[in-house]
Amino acid sequence: MDVQAVLLHSRPGKDAEPTEDNFELSVHKLPSVLATGWVMVRTLCLSVDPYMVRKTR
Repeated sequence: MDVQAVLLHSRPGKDAEPTEDNFELSVHKLPSVLATGWVMVRTLCLSVDPYMVRKTR
């Protein structure tokens, strides 16, 4: 099974908004049978709230 992942390829500059250039789409092949103890999850919704962003001084 092929799955897609969106990766943070580079960080935007200080106080800059992220652009498409900061991200990379990656395709991975998953094994048809998971190893013992592995689980497969599907993320339906992901939120990064402002309070979660690390501030540098």
